[in-house]
Amino acid sequence: MTYNRLLSKIIEKKSSENWVAKFLRFDISLLEEDLLEKPPAYWNNIGRKQALKIFHSTAKRVPAYKDFLRKNKISSGKIRTINDFNSLPVLNKGNYVDKYSLSDRSWDGMLHRSDLIAASSGTSGTPRFWPRSQKQEFVASLMHELVYKSLFNIDKKKTLLLIGFPMGIYVSGVATLLPSWLIGSKGYDITTASIGNNKREFLSVFKNLRNTFEQFIFLGHPFFIKDVIDAGSEENIKWREYDIKMFLCSEGFTEPWRDNLLKKVGGGKDSIISTYGSSELLLMAHETPMTIALRRHLNKHPRVLKSLFPENLSAPSLFQYNPLFHYIESVENELIFTSLTGVPMVRYNLKDSGSILDVGSLPAILPVGKKWNLPVVALRGRSDNALIFYAANIYADQIHDFLNSSNLLKIFTGKFTMRKGLLKNFDEYLEVNIELRLNQKDPAGSSGKIQQLLFEHLKNVNMEYLDMSKNTEKNVMPKINFWAHRHKKYFSTTGKHSWVIHE
Repeated sequence: MTYNRLLSKIIEKKSSENWVAKFLRFDISLLEEDLLEKPPAYWNNIGRKQALKIFHSTAKRVPAYKDFLRKNKISSGKIRTINDFNSLPVLNKGNYVDKYSLSDRSWDGMLHRSDLIAASSGTSGTPRFWPRSQKQEFVASLMHELVYKSLFNIDKKKTLLLIGFPMGIYVSGVATLLPSWLIGSKGYDITTASIGNNKREFLSVFKNLRNTFEQFIFLGHPFFIKDVIDAGSEENIKWREYDIKMFLCSEGFTEPWRDNLLKKVGGGKDSIISTYGSSELLLMAHETPMTIALRRHLNKHPRVLKSLFPENLSAPSLFQYNPLFHYIESVENELIFTSLTGVPMVRYNLKDSGSILDVGSLPAILPVGKKWNLPVVALRGRSDNALIFYAANIYADQIHDFLNSSNLLKIFTGKFTMRKGLLKNFDEYLEVNIELRLNQKDPAGSSGKIQQLLFEHLKNVNMEYLDMSKNTEKNVMPKINFWAHRHKKYFSTTGKHSWVIHE
């Protein structure tokens, strides 16, 4: 059975099928060959067909979506073409996830048939739960195997894979451990150590096992892995003596940041692969040699950059994705996803800002060998007044609630702008710029007090921030700046105020 027929069968109701067994029998080289040989139009076409199949299956089998369509006066039988599909209302947390129970959003309204449940932190720190099934793990395992084999050569080297994502109920650790373990069961010489985001334990595992393996794949949030490398250097680990690969997720980074890390560990630029994923949809896309080369090319050629991304001063994060696994649209500069998950999503808005590029329209001068004919998703950042700091989503609403206490409003207007910056050593810092009331003088000496209060507030309302603050030795306290009322740098009266600045 070809893989596209196999993937098409995923949306069928036969829940008794063993998708783990199917994955263990599946030959990933079939997919590798087609990625090189099939034209871009092929992938776009099968993605549209799959999106329509997912819609009809969801409309028939998911109680919440069935009710959602009824309330929006939509007959599923009239959705026959991709143009019909594009007219469907977009789902989001407000109009769908938070409106219906988890059971009603599950297949056939039967949450108990899910094989696994993971959690993510919401904007208020309250966790949201995401069921998964064997079918979803099948897709995730295919994507991980493709990266491990095609980009990291696990079929040729004895490999130790070290997972540095948070474990427990959180999505990222389990979502990496399961496919990695399954891949190791297919005959590759790959061994997985599930460590979690504890730097000392991570280094201890590496030091004790480093002489047994030919290469090492470090998986985790970018700035956690950088922290591991820096700490190891202080302990006289000669990183360049080892074959180190990195598989990073949850937070973007710049090309100078990549180069800085490569100077410490050695290897080519393709040995550090960034990925694009979410709690709801797991791994959705990842960098390839082509996207890395394209991003670096755009940063060196401003005119080409401007032709593709008129609003960007530097190239956004670029990833390739398979429309057969995740169908992605860009609607008003926001990314919309249709995917087969434990709680199936049809035209779901993650509140990520970005666009889609056809690989056939990209510059042909890129110095890459093998080039997959998959479309490219350009990710610019969050579109919902949030930014990612050390892999924790920091929401403007959380800081807004803090500043709108009666005591603070005697001094401040409640208006602020937050941004994320990089120090000279490429560590991150979180900066919050706060507007003073009219004629209010700078409250000398109070920035440290406000800093500590905001630090404690974020730990109380943001589970991701709390977890990150416990598991990093970096200074993650927000940097506080006070600005005069309507200061032109951050609080100009012209145009809409920006609570978050993405730089």
